[in-house]
Amino acid sequence: MTALDRETLRELAEDGLTPVPEGGGFSRIVEARYVLEIGPEPDPGMNIAHRLRIGDDEVEQVLAEVRSRFQDVGRRRATWEVTGASRPSGLVERLRAQGMVPDDPPQLLALACTREPAGPATGIEVERVQSDAQYEEVRAIFAEGDGWTPGDDWLRGGGQVTRYLGRIDGRAVATADISWLEDERAAFLGGALTLPQYRGRGAYRSLVHRRWQDAGERGRSVLVTQSEPMSQPILLRLGFEVVGEISVLADSF
Repeated sequence: MTALDRETLRELAEDGLTPVPEGGGFSRIVEARYVLEIGPEPDPGMNIAHRLRIGDDEVEQVLAEVRSRFQDVGRRRATWEVTGASRPSGLVERLRAQGMVPDDPPQLLALACTREPAGPATGIEVERVQSDAQYEEVRAIFAEGDGWTPGDDWLRGGGQVTRYLGRIDGRAVATADISWLEDERAAFLGGALTLPQYRGRGAYRSLVHRRWQDAGERGRSVLVTQSEPMSQPILLRLGFEVVGEISVLADSF
């Protein structure tokens, strides 16, 4: 087990920051009361308010300020992530009273893995994405499996994200990524998708194990993630532990 205590694991999983990618439309606004992530596309999942530490009498003021800052860069929708460390208490209810609605999904589990997860499945080849052709295969997986065609800036990740492909019989059938947190003890897992017809064959498991290996090569002993309901059962079976919960609210303005 890692020497990190549970509270530190929770902080890494709920609020760990990656270095801001260079160029590509990514930016970050850091204030004592919140952090705003501004992504390269208007999708609200790329435009996030988190690390919320708001005074009890400041909620409406901060909401107006955050909306204005997103509007200044052409964003009209965003998501807010409320964690166990967010303040004030009852923040979800207060934000909903201001017009926010639960996102889909409305809650995520903050998970951490401090020991080697189950090994890769047979018949799955995993590779780092490096070439233009591989990036196009990642784009195609999202287009076919999720109905979303990511832009180049998101795909490339500005040097702070490493993407992977999983292959079965030579075909790219799954993808996932790892973000290198500012805290060099941990790495954040995201961007996972397997084409529906290839699920249940171990691609997801293999991608998790490869990312554990690559994190270890960089001296990072912890994997953290924010998990949607679909991936929670397999991550728990692989050795991840629940260290927190995140309520996600959608805001339109």
